[in-house]
Amino acid sequence: MSKNSSESKKSKHDEFAATQIVERADYSKEDRDIAFAVEVMSAAVINERQLASALANWTLHGSTLLSDHLLKKGLITQKTQIELEQRSECRLKELWDEAIENNENTINASTFTKAALERLDESGRIAKLLGISAAVSSVQNDELREHLSRYQLIHKIGQGGLGTVWLARDKELQRYVALKEIRTRKTTSKAALDRFRREAEITGRLEHPAIVPIYQLGEDATSGQIFYVMRFLGKQTLEDAIIEYHERREAGDDNPMLLRNLLAAFVTICQAIGHAHSRKVIHRDLKPENVAIDNFGQVIVIDWGLAKVLDDAMLNDSFSEDEFMEVIDGQRTLAGQVLGSPLYMAPEQAAGRLDEVNESTDIFGLGAILFAIITGHAPHEKTRESSGSATTRELITEIASGPTPHASTANEDADPILEAICAKAMAKRSYARYTSTTALAEDVQRWMAGETVSAYKERFSQRIGRWIQHHQRLSQLIAVGMIMLIVAGTTLTISARQNHLAAQQAQFEEMRSDEREVEVQLVSAAKELSVDVRFMSTLPPIQGIIEARVGMKESEGEEVWHGRLETIFEGLLRANTNYLTVAYIAIDTDKPQEIVRVERHASDQSYIRRVPKSRLATLELSPLFKSVMELAPGDVKLSLDEQLSVNHRKSKHRKILAAIPVFDEQSGNFFGLVAIEANIIGQIQNILNGLDNRLGEIYITDNEGKILVTSNSANGVEVISHEMAISELIPQTTGFFSKDSRKRYLSNGSTFIAYRVQLDPTDASCCLGIVEKIPSDD
Repeated sequence: MSKNSSESKKSKHDEFAATQIVERADYSKEDRDIAFAVEVMSAAVINERQLASALANWTLHGSTLLSDHLLKKGLITQKTQIELEQRSECRLKELWDEAIENNENTINASTFTKAALERLDESGRIAKLLGISAAVSSVQNDELREHLSRYQLIHKIGQGGLGTVWLARDKELQRYVALKEIRTRKTTSKAALDRFRREAEITGRLEHPAIVPIYQLGEDATSGQIFYVMRFLGKQTLEDAIIEYHERREAGDDNPMLLRNLLAAFVTICQAIGHAHSRKVIHRDLKPENVAIDNFGQVIVIDWGLAKVLDDAMLNDSFSEDEFMEVIDGQRTLAGQVLGSPLYMAPEQAAGRLDEVNESTDIFGLGAILFAIITGHAPHEKTRESSGSATTRELITEIASGPTPHASTANEDADPILEAICAKAMAKRSYARYTSTTALAEDVQRWMAGETVSAYKERFSQRIGRWIQHHQRLSQLIAVGMIMLIVAGTTLTISARQNHLAAQQAQFEEMRSDEREVEVQLVSAAKELSVDVRFMSTLPPIQGIIEARVGMKESEGEEVWHGRLETIFEGLLRANTNYLTVAYIAIDTDKPQEIVRVERHASDQSYIRRVPKSRLATLELSPLFKSVMELAPGDVKLSLDEQLSVNHRKSKHRKILAAIPVFDEQSGNFFGLVAIEANIIGQIQNILNGLDNRLGEIYITDNEGKILVTSNSANGVEVISHEMAISELIPQTTGFFSKDSRKRYLSNGSTFIAYRVQLDPTDASCCLGIVEKIPSDD
């Protein structure tokens, strides 16, 4: 061919290509809808479930553009619509220019739509949502290809950055198989070929029922392409099953067996990954999309393209950034050392710390799959939405530096035990995760069997409930005695749920957890004190003394009853180290008189003494006594302002007093009261010392906001001897503890939280304050 002829032909091609670009200035509706759907998902404007719900009453082949439909549904704003339409237009033009360059003058509207879908939606998720399947459509216009005269390619199943997967027929065994070949490109690097071959070799060495089996690794004699053949599993994935489960739940079909089926599949995945770990192989890209479910419901782990063999110098990750970007699709792999799918990625993967990527990284991935099962969302999906990360790189940065997401923030109805299992598997630090996939699977199986799990510390009421389930006949015999315990446990649980606050940042959530634990224990201590004083008032010596005083003939002498009551009071003080005084007081005049008083020595807490009659005090008719005189039988009055014992009045520690009225059972007249005085400061110290982790600084105050006890990680628990108001440290709390304030909760939503705990349900002044703040950086 002559030079002029060649130039003439080139000129015609350039003219034709330019003409085609001009002609494609107005793309078909299908082209625009496909490109817009890809942009919507890439920008994380809405998630996949929201898009699927919106597409339920829309069709690709109708007259309404997808962008207009989503705008009408209120899922996007007009500004977002314009921005995404512009980006999708640019994406389509780039594809058209590339198609013109690669196909010369053979491109047309029909072939372009198919090519666009294959390039924009290599995973096939968008096509499935839109109700089309260009990426997996039959190749009726292409001639059937053969590999080594044995495998006949039928149609594409899907494709990614590294290879294309075909449905093929094994002509020798007359069965359908999946054949994956490396994608044809102008230049295919040695790194890409090595990585493709390594994927087949690693997968082939793993012989497990839940890992896709490899039938053959070879090279096509005609094209020279490397390929490998594996079992054909169909199109259903765990991701599809999870989406279906949560859609059915939202529609009202909350069948517990649906969740159990997903968890059973999860256990199978754990077992498969455990087998891989026993062969020194880690997957590094675990997510629901990489778990297939065949027609018989069998769970198969697939896509081992990012797998790594530990301690194998021949299979390392020393590839350049360009080689990685050529081998793996940009949505899955970023700059050279970051491997995995961002929405399910472990922090060490996001940070590119390859020396820390090991079996625990896969355990994080398994936890991420469990997170998706529980919530219906990928773990970092909310992270992307809340942080506004516009690019994958920004999302990677957020994952590496930000807190680990909690399942309850994505689904408030998440089971707390499953959430605890998920949180342990997805711990920020790898050493805090499960030590093996077996341990993780065992915890999930124990939850399914209704047994206790290692990741969750059950409350006493939950252990009681479990015991009742396993011993139903025996529990019926002791049901009367257990009713009070069950009611108490239920009351505590309801109280904790009623005080549940809106989701905050992960650090703020942990601080709230400390506050709630202190609150529950303070209320529990007050209730226990009330129960004890109520029990003391029902003792036989109480009425025995009354009968002796009114001169009933059959009654024993008052001295006998007096001694018996002292013995019981002394036993109560020995059993409760924070109890200071127990007293029985008669009130028949304006001068209440102590009948019996047993007290703990002020300086030697181990010494308990019975106060002799000569030292029993005549008291003033205080407001507390007047309040108790007005109570109904069985009612208890708590007070933080009054004290009984002269012995302890010089002590700097704050007391809590519980008092209950005593009536003459014969006449029904008011006789006096029984009171218990306890060291509330000692109880607060015990509660704060029992906290596992103190994220911030905790302050316990009186009802006026004066600090009683502090706790922090540096100094531990300290009792404040000098008067200091919490408002001096946190000015925002000024007025919160005033008598006129009706608020129970105060927070700025980020650095501090304040709560008033009412110990006596009938007296708002009988309360303590819990204040916690995150320490400022100096």
